[in-house]
Amino acid sequence: MTSTRPARSRRRLALATLVSLAASVGSATSYAVPSRGPEAPAKVTITRNAYGIPHVYAQTTYDLFRGYGYAVAQDRLFQMEMSRRSTQGTVAEVLGPQYLAFDKDTRAGADPASIKAQLAALSKEDRDVFDGYAAGMNEWLATIATDTTHLMPKQFLDYGFAPSTWTGYDVAMVWIGTMANRYSDSTAEVANLKVLQQLTAAYGPDRGRTLFDQLVWPEDPLAPTTVPATGAVGTPIGTGRGQLRPITPGLDDAADRAMARSGGGAWPQSAPTASNIWITGKDKSADAKSVLINGPQFQWFNPSYVYGIGLHGAGYDFAGNTPFAYPAVIFGTNAQISWGATAGPMNVVDMYQERLDPANPRRYVHNGAYRDMTVRTETIHVRGAADVSYDVLGTVHGPVTSVDTAQGVAYSKKRSWAGAEVSSLLAWVKLSKARDFNEFRDLAGKFAISINWYYADKQGNIGYISPGRLPIRPANQDVRLPALGDGTMEWTGLNSPTANPLSYNPAQGYLANWNNQAAPGFNNDYGNWSVVDRVDQITTALASRRQFTAQQLWDLNQQFSYADLNLRYLAPTLATSVAGLPATDPARRDVELVTSWSGQTRDTDGDGFYEGPQPAIMRAWLPLLFQAVLADDLPPEVFAAYAGAGYARPVEQTSVRPAPGTKLVYNALLGARAGVPQKVDFFNGAAPASVLLSTYQQALAQLREQRGADMSGWTVPVARINYSAKNFLGIPQAGADETIVGPQYANRGTENNMAVLGQGQARLCLAAPPGQSGFIAPDGTRSPHYADQLELYASFSCRSEELTMAQVRAAAVSTTSLF
Repeated sequence: MTSTRPARSRRRLALATLVSLAASVGSATSYAVPSRGPEAPAKVTITRNAYGIPHVYAQTTYDLFRGYGYAVAQDRLFQMEMSRRSTQGTVAEVLGPQYLAFDKDTRAGADPASIKAQLAALSKEDRDVFDGYAAGMNEWLATIATDTTHLMPKQFLDYGFAPSTWTGYDVAMVWIGTMANRYSDSTAEVANLKVLQQLTAAYGPDRGRTLFDQLVWPEDPLAPTTVPATGAVGTPIGTGRGQLRPITPGLDDAADRAMARSGGGAWPQSAPTASNIWITGKDKSADAKSVLINGPQFQWFNPSYVYGIGLHGAGYDFAGNTPFAYPAVIFGTNAQISWGATAGPMNVVDMYQERLDPANPRRYVHNGAYRDMTVRTETIHVRGAADVSYDVLGTVHGPVTSVDTAQGVAYSKKRSWAGAEVSSLLAWVKLSKARDFNEFRDLAGKFAISINWYYADKQGNIGYISPGRLPIRPANQDVRLPALGDGTMEWTGLNSPTANPLSYNPAQGYLANWNNQAAPGFNNDYGNWSVVDRVDQITTALASRRQFTAQQLWDLNQQFSYADLNLRYLAPTLATSVAGLPATDPARRDVELVTSWSGQTRDTDGDGFYEGPQPAIMRAWLPLLFQAVLADDLPPEVFAAYAGAGYARPVEQTSVRPAPGTKLVYNALLGARAGVPQKVDFFNGAAPASVLLSTYQQALAQLREQRGADMSGWTVPVARINYSAKNFLGIPQAGADETIVGPQYANRGTENNMAVLGQGQARLCLAAPPGQSGFIAPDGTRSPHYADQLELYASFSCRSEELTMAQVRAAAVSTTSLF
C-alpha cells in the first residue's frame, strides 16, 4: 500500500522520517523483503538471477512498473536521486552553492509546465507507466525507513541528506534530461558562427567563407551512410547568407555548455555522439536468422550507465538493459524482434539570433514589431546559503541561451520535438511490445526526438529508421549558422515521418552505424560527416565475407575496439612515397612499419604497453603532418581544433574518432576527387606524398632523438578506462572514493549486447560493467553485484539473459513479492 497524501506532503514526510531514522547506523546484512500473510496474493513478483538482474512479473501495467521501480530503488537509489536532481536543477539544494550555476542552466533549458501538461493528458494506462514506477520507488523508500541501519545507501549518509519520494513527473524528467536533452539537443550553430567570423577576420569575407565551406561542408557525397546510397535522399541544406550580426569573441552560450557537459568534445566535434551497431539478416547470418550487436558509447560510469531488467505481463515479455533505468528499455529482445539504438543524427534543433530593443533588452524584433520575452522566475534552494531567485527568458523560438549585449542580440534555441517529449518516451516504452517491422515503424513515427532505431527479427528481416520531427526550413537558411529571429527564417511546418531515413532488408545483407550519416542528403550543423569515418572499420569487415556466425560477429568487437582510426586514410599515400625505392632501402623499411601494420593497438602480453613502435609513431606523426598541411592556412585559434592526433588519453572516459585534422588532410589528398570541393589547396602546390613522407621522417627523427635508435623502446603506455563516480553532467552519483580505473581502454560500448534470433533460438547476451547494483550499506559492505560484470566486460565475454519463464525460474537466486 502507498500513502494517499498529496505529493509534496509525502515528500516532506519521507525526508523527515528518513533523516531521523538515519541518525544511527550499524552493520549491514541484506535487503529486507516485505512480507504479508498468506491471505493476500502477490501482485508483483521480482525474481533475480546470479548477476542480480530482476525479472518482474505482474498482471497490470501499474504493478509491472511498480515492480520495476522497486527493484531500481534497491539497486540504484543514490544514482537515481542524483539523476533526478541533475535533470531538474536541484543539485545545489543538497550539495551546496558550487552547483548553483549548473542548476540555473538546467532549469533554463527545461519547460516543467509543458511536461506536466503532457503527463496530465495521458490515458490511465499510459500514466500507469510513470505512476507505477514512482510508487515502486517509494515503496522501497518506506522499507528503508523501517531499517536504515542496514538499508540506507551509504552515499546519502556521506553526503548528509536523505532520499526523497518520487512522482511520475520525476520518472519522465530523468529520461528527458538524460536522453532527449543529451542526444537530441545538439547544435554547433553558434560555435560555427564564431569560426566563420575568425576566418573572415583573418582572410576577408570571400576566402574566409571559402575556408569555412571547406571545414564545415554542407554535404560530403562520399560520406558513408547507414541507409545505402540507393535509398532515401534528403533535401540539400540551404546556404543562404542572412544578415547576422557579429558575435562577441568569448561569448559563453548555454547550448555550448550543455553539449560540453553531455560528453561533447571541442569544436568541430562538439556534439555528444557515440555508439556503434552491426546487424546481419538471413542471408548474412550463418547460424541464425538475424544477429544484432549494439555498443552504445555513453562513456563509463560507476554505477553503470545502464540497468538490466526483464518485464513480463500486461502485454510485455522481454529482457534487456537501458540507461538510467528508463521505463523504456532501449536495448533488448522479446524473442520475436530485437532492437537497439545509436545517437540521433537528425537536424531537429535550430538557434536563432534575436535582435534586441536597445531601450529594453527583454524585447526582441519579430515580424516587424518588438515582442516581450517570456519570463519565468525560478527559485533555487541552496544548502548552507540563502535561496536564489532568477528569471528564465524565452522567445517565440524557445529558451534564451545567451545574451550578447555588445552586439544587441540574444540567442534562443528551437526544438522540433518540444511538447512531444512524453509521447516520444511512451513510443519507446511500447517498442518492446512490437512483433514486426510494421509495428516498429508505426512507433518510430510517433517518436519526435532524434535517436537512431534498429530492428531485427526471427524471420531474418533487418531494418533501420532514423526518427525525429524534421522541420521544413526556408531555402535562405544556412543550417550551419544561427537563423535570423526576425521572422524571415521561420519553419513552414514539419515533414511527415515517412520522409525520415529508412532501410529494410538492404541488398548488402547488413546494417552498420558508428554515428555516421543516416542517409544521403540528411545533414546537420554539427555532424561534419566525411569520407573519413570510423564506420568504415565495421562495413569493411562485414563486406569481407559472405556469412558470419554469431560468435564471429561478436568477436569483431575486439577488432573495431582496438583499431587505429586514422591509419587507413593516410597509409596508402605514404606507401606511394617510397614505392619506387628498393625493398632494402631504410626509408622504405621505415615507412612499411606503419603501411604494413594492421592498425590494431593492443597490449597482448599484459605488460602495460601497446605492442610495437607503431602507436608511438602515429602519435608523433599526425601533429607534425597537421602542422605542415593546415597551420599556414588557418588562424591559430581555428587550427588549434585540428592540431591534435585524437588518440585516447592515459585515463579515458570517452569514445575516440578519427582526428579532425585527418578529415581535412584526406580531402586534400583526394583533391578533385573529394566530395568536399577543395578550393583552397592545403598542400600549397607541393606533392602530397612528399609532404606525408617528410613529416613522417620528422616524427621518426624526433622519436630517435627522444627515445633512442632501438625501436623496442618506442612504447606507449596503454590507456585505461575511467569509471567515473560523477554522472555525465559532472554531478556525483556515487561516493567520492568510488571511481574505478578499469582495464585497457577499448573504443567500444559502455555495455555490449547481442541478440540472436531464428533457426529455433532466441538468445540475449550482455555485459554491462561495473555491475547491476550500486548499493553500499552504511557499514561499507558492497552489494555482491557492485562490480561482478567488470571482468566479463574486460575479457569481451557476455552473460546470457533469461527470456522465458522457465529460464527465469531455473536461474532464480532470489524472489520478492509485493502485495
